[in-house]
Amino acid sequence: MDEMDTDADRMAEAIDAVGVDRLTDAIVDVWERAGLDTGTPTWPDDGPRFRVRPPAGDTDARVDALAAVLDASPRRPDELFVYLDVGRRAGLTGRPRFELETLSGHADVTVDGDHTAGTVPLTGETFDAVTTLVDEVTYLLVRDADGVALVEWREETVRFTVPEDALSAVRTGLDAATADRVERC
Repeated sequence: MDEMDTDADRMAEAIDAVGVDRLTDAIVDVWERAGLDTGTPTWPDDGPRFRVRPPAGDTDARVDALAAVLDASPRRPDELFVYLDVGRRAGLTGRPRFELETLSGHADVTVDGDHTAGTVPLTGETFDAVTTLVDEVTYLLVRDADGVALVEWREETVRFTVPEDALSAVRTGLDAATADRVERC
């Protein structure tokens, strides 16, 4: 039996076992058993962790927080896992369509009719793609070359880790209202 049949069989078994109402959890379980990336963060053992919740709906503030953390971190970002609420059936045109294709062109990215998920190297090109599609980002995780999380963006909250002495640089990269919302977690 080839690998595709095995994964398809596992998926069918998971659907039968848990029912459609828990389908998302079943998909993640099968994805993990198949060794595929689910975007689960592994945080560093040492060092402080912070979070910021920009004003609701302020996607620009979340992008600014992401950029500020990446600029302030002494660790270098290597890859990002992204989950977008847009897929191949979306009526995107122009630059958003181009950027979706930029992300979906990577081997570790899966594009469905209504969502896109996977891991890509963090380059200027992929960062631009994510910022163009910012309104569709449900989840994003940036890791270093060792697979350790630098920043996690889950819906309205951005969680990150930087040394204490780099926190002021993060706050400087944010507007005043967002900088006041940074807290230790």
